[in-house]
Amino acid sequence: MRFNQCRNALTVAVAAIVTLGGTATTDAQGPVFRSGVDMVPLTVTVTDTSGKYVTGLTGGDFEVFEDGVQQSLSFFASDDVPLDVALLLDTSSSMNLDLPLVKAAAVGLVRKLRANDRAAVVNVKESAGIPQPFTNDRILIERAIRGLSASGETALYDGVYVVLKEFERERKTAMQVRRQALVLLTDGIDNRSRLAFEDVLDFARRVDVNIYVIALRTALAHVPRAEVDGAVLHADYALNTVTRESGGRLFFPKAVRDLPEIYTAIAQELFSQYELGYMPVRSAGDGGFRRVAVRLRPQTNALARTRTGYYASRARPAL
Repeated sequence: MRFNQCRNALTVAVAAIVTLGGTATTDAQGPVFRSGVDMVPLTVTVTDTSGKYVTGLTGGDFEVFEDGVQQSLSFFASDDVPLDVALLLDTSSSMNLDLPLVKAAAVGLVRKLRANDRAAVVNVKESAGIPQPFTNDRILIERAIRGLSASGETALYDGVYVVLKEFERERKTAMQVRRQALVLLTDGIDNRSRLAFEDVLDFARRVDVNIYVIALRTALAHVPRAEVDGAVLHADYALNTVTRESGGRLFFPKAVRDLPEIYTAIAQELFSQYELGYMPVRSAGDGGFRRVAVRLRPQTNALARTRTGYYASRARPAL
């Protein structure tokens, strides 16, 4: 089932899987910056050949291509861009034993945020909930994390979709440019979602949100391998695809005790990114998918990672 074929169905499904603090829309168009002009925003991570983050670059160090055609940058910023990060935590019953350490590690990430950064807390089990919408109040964020409890099954794809819709709503109402990142922690197995992975992936391609996934496998340690191989294979494919397409990363910790180190690595990446924006040379209007590539000029000796593309907005019919 493709996204364009099921927008009405998704509207009903989202109403069933979550109660948001505002009205969500399903008309996902190209990202819009503060001026209201259609501009393509890109959050870019730059690393050297050893994997270390490269900071201190300028707009002149970047080359942006859309469908192979070079674009001119209209916007560039680095560490002065505030961050909105959504902490999406799997709180299904399979996470019960690990949840105390999971919550402690998530609180550790919150405490690394800067004064102008915001966070939201989202939990997913049979449905997705938002116990704490975006705020920079660290006390409220930590309280929401510590108040989570585990039960039920896992509507993972529904949860990701809900967070992306919340990010879309925040971007449309924001008065300033803010980077957006989703950090998901889960055992990686979806067994409850109303939405298909393909629908969620399609929507993820429509928003500029870096998706980071921490996939625990401890809950499956005592389950017969024959029962989980197929599900794990599908989950790994889905998680790897959505992180790659969004410009994020996928982590497989060997044990729950590795979570603080992983959250620290994610925080370091988030604080080392660049925000670029350009007006497409090719006019919008067809709603098609545009492939995007960001390269560094040869003298920088570095690699750039960002989302793989975006959907152009559709032209409005003449009145």
